Amino acid sequence: MITAKKILYVMLPVLIVVVASVASGIMVMAKPEPEKKPVTEIARNIRVVTAHEGRVSLYVKTQGTVEAKQSINLVPQVSGQVVYVADKFVAGGMFKKGEVILRLDPRDYQYAVTSTAARVTETRQLLIREKAEGDIARTEWEELGHGPASDLTLRKPQLADAQAKVNAAEANLKVAQLNLERTEIRAPFTGLLTTKNVDLGQFISVGTNVGRFFSTDVLEVRLPMSNKDLAQFDIAGLRNGTVHLAVTLTGRFADQESKWKAEIVRSEGLVDTKTRIMYVVAQLRGDQLLSVDRKLPISIGQFVSAEVEGHVYDTVFQLPRAVLRQGNQVLVVDKDNKLQTRKVNVVESNRDYVVISEGLKDGDIVCKSQLGVDVDGLLVKYDLAAGEAS
Repeated sequence: MITAKKILYVMLPVLIVVVASVASGIMVMAKPEPEKKPVTEIARNIRVVTAHEGRVSLYVKTQGTVEAKQSINLVPQVSGQVVYVADKFVAGGMFKKGEVILRLDPRDYQYAVTSTAARVTETRQLLIREKAEGDIARTEWEELGHGPASDLTLRKPQLADAQAKVNAAEANLKVAQLNLERTEIRAPFTGLLTTKNVDLGQFISVGTNVGRFFSTDVLEVRLPMSNKDLAQFDIAGLRNGTVHLAVTLTGRFADQESKWKAEIVRSEGLVDTKTRIMYVVAQLRGDQLLSVDRKLPISIGQFVSAEVEGHVYDTVFQLPRAVLRQGNQVLVVDKDNKLQTRKVNVVESNRDYVVISEGLKDGDIVCKSQLGVDVDGLLVKYDLAAGEAS
């Protein structure tokens, strides 16, 4: 039989829990609400650049080695003993066009000229005699003959034979005179002797390699261009030689950095199947062979870097490469100092800068800090005078 004492013993814990719960609820409801404070947005520091519209000239950077436009082996066209060599006939010797480099013994060729000249005189006398005999034959036929005279009667074949002998003798004389001239080996153009293979007293035959000779009045630099580089130029004009592009060459000479002005005169017209590179040729002549600052000469074999003038844009924006996002977007700071994404038209891009033709206005403040992907409306601050974050 359940007694009141047992019921009280069972219900007491439950009653305590209920009372405690009610008391806790009353206390929570009686607690004052916390004071609400306004949320303050903190501006983020960024680096910026001001967009200014203007004229931009693009340049393609490349490099190459200075070479002579002409490079030949000096070889004699006649045989003989070397009887004279110029003092400058050494490796590194400089010669002007037409200057004598060495001379072969000319006596055999002088005798040949004398002999052939005598033969010319002899054949000319025979020709004069044959013309006179032909005139006599024509006169006799007109006085004694009947009807038309034959060519043989008028000695026309004999006259033609005498004329042919004169022509042959004169040709032989010209050959003899030419061989005599060839005993002197002269510089075919202004240039530099790089190797010397013969010397005084040596007998040389036709085709002997006397030395290596490089032109110095016109020098060239072969410059490799990628497909992207070539897009900066009028390729058709380069190929047919109607377009010449300015190029600045930079290199070290005499332990000093110097610059030379040159011009692109042609392209080689072929694309290398392995590298997909096409070469264009820069040329230097006259005053261009001397540096623009110290007037130092450029040297054959010298390695140089080159800046080639490309397209010129009149109304574009040139900005640091860091401003570009996702290929064709930039972040612009609006009047409320918040970032807004703008789509732009990029006409040129490299690792240093981008050139934008559309999507910006003159005076726009463009962000060049690296931020996240979802930053539209982000409040920012910047130091415009320094062009970077404060």
